[in-house]
Amino acid sequence: METFCALIRGDLAPAGNNITITKKPNTFAYQLTGYSATWVDSGTSALALALADAKAKTPHVKNPKVIIPGYCCPDLVAAAVFAGVKPLAVDINLTDASYDLDALKNAINSDVIAIIAVNFLGIKERLADIRAMLGNTNIKLIEDNAQWFPANFQEHEFASDYVLFSFGRGKPLSLLGGGVLFSKEEIIVSELVQQAANSFLDGVKQRVKLLAFNVLLHPHLYCYLNRAPFLKLGETQYHPMTTIIAMDSFRKALFMANLSLHELRSSIAERAYDELCTTTSLQHLTSLLTARRKQLLRYPLLCADNNIRDNMLRKLSAAGLGCSPMYQRAIVEISGVEGLIEVHVNIKNAQCFAHRFLTLPTHEYVSRKHIQRIKNILTNS
Repeated sequence: METFCALIRGDLAPAGNNITITKKPNTFAYQLTGYSATWVDSGTSALALALADAKAKTPHVKNPKVIIPGYCCPDLVAAAVFAGVKPLAVDINLTDASYDLDALKNAINSDVIAIIAVNFLGIKERLADIRAMLGNTNIKLIEDNAQWFPANFQEHEFASDYVLFSFGRGKPLSLLGGGVLFSKEEIIVSELVQQAANSFLDGVKQRVKLLAFNVLLHPHLYCYLNRAPFLKLGETQYHPMTTIIAMDSFRKALFMANLSLHELRSSIAERAYDELCTTTSLQHLTSLLTARRKQLLRYPLLCADNNIRDNMLRKLSAAGLGCSPMYQRAIVEISGVEGLIEVHVNIKNAQCFAHRFLTLPTHEYVSRKHIQRIKNILTNS
């Protein structure tokens, strides 16, 4: 009966906005002051390039390692493995997806060549604290903004050695693929970036994919994908990477038009969830109340315990309201990463965080009726 109702009312996707196919090929001029840009085929490729560059600039380090959060996307592991750098997982805070700074400080040693600072759904890492911790070392700070993109030029405040963005499916500014690495120093491993296929046929294929994505994102069509168990939508998996390819000209031509749409995006859903969390005791994510918070890709909700989270997740998912458990588990527990990661002491906070966390949708298909239904479920769970 629930599935039948879903087919009538539709299901929300956890994330994703329509992508305009309006081309502005002669206005591609996005830049960060003080950085040089390398446009590639994905955010993972951008991260892999940064790590490969950091490794090449520290040839004296025989067993190079990169510090990653204990709760993160397995693409960080894939990028590190491609670059020939060992991922070292460090625990996060119990009520914040950012690093436990004491654990981070204790994890730093002569083998560490880089630290990845993840912007979590629009909540920045404590970059100034990490930078101060590094002092005069040669360790590179990589600002991973795969889950965030500036809403305006006033948010262009960057000081990391590398800054990257992703334009993949479900990203803040999506082109169904692509990424960019901004680097303070010249990239000395640029030969890793292979030339993109820019034929007319490739452009046609990309256009068809974008049109299909826009159509399937509509709730009345997305529900068919969401309710198909063989598709396993939203399941977090490790995917090794094999190449870094330059961004194709088709996506570059779409960038500026989609940037304009991103800058006009509404925050109605965010404000509604904020209001709910201030009048209840549902929210335990402390970083939402700090200046680190910017425009959110999805609304993060950290529950008091895993039983409350599981109950909310079950009800919201059954109602097709775009709820997601995000990565579902700590990085070391994700299938496929066995033997690829080293852990500093333990990541107990990350494991606890994963079992208490879920996200709510904030994209353009979330209506006031959806928000009210979400509120009703949350307040009665």
